[in-house]
Formats: sequence, C-alpha cells, structure tokens
Amino acid sequence: MPGNCLLVISKNEGVNPISIADQAIESGIIDKVIISDGSNQETFNRLKKKETKKIEVISEKKFVKTNEIGKGIGMINGGLAALEQNFDCIGYIDGDIYNPNIGKWFEFLFEPLDKNVDVVKAAFSRNPTDGQITRHITKPLIAMFFPNAWEIDQPLGGELSLKKEVLKDIFTKGIAPPYGWGIDSFITMKSLMYGYTIGEVYLGQKMHGKKTLTNLQKMFIECFQEAVRMIQHFYGLPVRKKINPITMISSPFKRNPSFDDTYMDIKKEAERSLDSFKLLKKMYLPHDDLFYEIKEVNDFDSFYKKTQAININIWVELLYWLIKKYSPEYINQYFYRWKIRALSFCLHEINTVEQAESRTAFQAKAASDFMYRIGARQSVDDSSKKMYFYQRA
Repeated sequence: MPGNCLLVISKNEGVNPISIADQAIESGIIDKVIISDGSNQETFNRLKKKETKKIEVISEKKFVKTNEIGKGIGMINGGLAALEQNFDCIGYIDGDIYNPNIGKWFEFLFEPLDKNVDVVKAAFSRNPTDGQITRHITKPLIAMFFPNAWEIDQPLGGELSLKKEVLKDIFTKGIAPPYGWGIDSFITMKSLMYGYTIGEVYLGQKMHGKKTLTNLQKMFIECFQEAVRMIQHFYGLPVRKKINPITMISSPFKRNPSFDDTYMDIKKEAERSLDSFKLLKKMYLPHDDLFYEIKEVNDFDSFYKKTQAININIWVELLYWLIKKYSPEYINQYFYRWKIRALSFCLHEINTVEQAESRTAFQAKAASDFMYRIGARQSVDDSSKKMYFYQRA
C-alpha cells in the first residue's frame, strides 16, 4: 500500500496514542497510523477498541519475538509492520506527547522525503536542563567520530521519518538494532554510516513526560553503550561510505525562549546525588582527578566550587578517553561522570534557553576540533584502518 504511515510507540500512556493518531489522520498527510503498544493488557484492550480502518493497534512484540523490554522493541515492531504493508514513507512519534496541534508537524516531517533527504529528524525547543544525554554524550560523540555530522541538533529524538528502503536497510542489513533506549542512537548513526542524508527540521515545543537526571541511569547506560557499539562497528568496516552533511529544513515554527523554571531543581538534584558520588573510583584517565575529588564533597557549596573546573574542554577530552578505553564493567563510573558534567553545565554555563543551545553546539564543535588537534582523520572515505578507541580481544 503506497503512502505515508505513522508509527506511534506507546507503553501505558492511556488512550493518548489515539489522540495522536486522530490528529495525524486529520492532517491529510498520514494515510495510516499503526500504534505499536507495549502496555498492560487492560490499556492495550482500551486502545484496541478504538481501531478504525486507518488506525491499527498491534502488540509491540507481534513481529519481535523476545522476552526483553525496551523502546527499541516497539520501534522495530512498528517498523516491520509498516514495511510489511509496503508504505512508501514511515514516521515515528512517541506516544506520550500531548501537544494539541501536532497535526501541523507531519507536513514538515514527511514532505522533505520527496526531495534529496532520506531521513528527517525533528528538533524541538527544550528546557535548558533537558536533553543532557544528547548534550554531553550523543552529540559530541557524533561530532568526534562521524565527520560532517556535528551540526545535528537532537539525534536522540523519537520523532522522525524515513523512506521505506532506508528503514529496511537500517533494520535488516548489517549490525542489528538494539531493543532498548539505544534505538535512537542506532538509527541516527547507522543512517550516517550508510551514507544517507539526514535532514533536521524545527517543530516548536514538545509537551511530554520529563525525567530528572537521577532517573536517567538506564537510559544513559543504553544510549552510551549503543554509541560505543556503533562507533566500533563503523571504524571496523573495511570500506566506509562518505558521511553527508546534515541538511537543515526550514519551517514556520517559532523558537520558544521561555520554559517552566521548576522542571528540574538543579541544587536539589546535586544535593541528592552527593551520596552516589561517594562511589566514584579513580580511572587514571586525563583530567579524571577533577571528577574523583568530588567524592569527598559533602555539601552543595563545595560541590558548586569543585564543578567549576568541569568545563567543555575537560569533558571533551575525557569523553574521548572513555570511548578509547571503554569497558562495560565501568559503565556506572561513566554515568557518575556524565551526571557531574551535566550538573556543572547547568550550574555554571547556562541561564537561558539560548545559552544552553549555544553551549551545546560549542561543545560539539569542540569535540570535532579535538579530533583534528590530536591528528585523527576527519575524512573516512579512505582505506585508513586507524582505530581511535579501545578494542577488546
């Protein structure tokens, strides 16, 4: 069946996915919505009763046979369902979004696929304290290891669209997709390494559920490990395709410079984290003593003073070495260091939305420039097999 298919990935979001589906169909851009749902049986049945000719609800494991859980399962499952029905273009949206006007998004998510764009990623205005995994992990790592791609703003967003052939290649060729939070890193990085053109379009402000830094440990671990897996895979390829620059797609949406200041109380977040920082261990990497000193901190004022040193240049170099010397047994140590960097960023570098986005872009550019300074090649369309990271036997 030709046309555009939207996949809503949901888990215990009540009937909100139906609201999203209704808006999608009303937009005139979407021909069918498939809700890939991993809810409990009661919620799944409620969604199932809302099915129409254009809205289909499927269990998130209809096409994925596993006992594991995770966001990736829902996205893989929905993608395989859409591919089976032979839609030309396939989009994703998270089921927890409650914006009243998302119907306006779909024109800008799908129409660029008719041009020279293979994947469209959505970017949104975000609270300065939001997006800390993107700001300090995924975006700078892409900048380090995927030349030309450092300008991508929000590589982990769940709102995107792809051409049918692109999604099929990403899910069925080469390295297999993950079942957890790393799925967004996988799609973005694999699109880059396969030589597809990624376009990014700004769609305004996204209203959805939020998490504090303390609640992001599982997401951090899965996103970080997936980034390492994809970097190792990319640099292990005998022949690499040229990475295309990010294409910026214009839209009429206005950037929102103001957000609710109470989204995250950074001081309280730091105070409640001090006990966990007692678990820091020396890793004997460049600059890591600055992080290890925080182990001895017992109050916010001391933490505030100590974290002033954890700036962009310190973080970029340490992040490089975390990848170069990566070992899964230290993953919780990586998490503590990321959390300290995120808190330092919020405490010392930003006061406004504009500052947060500017500093995030500056950090990504610093990561890209760092690779030049140490003599690492930024062109990967050659036969060089030089490895920039630790390879386990």
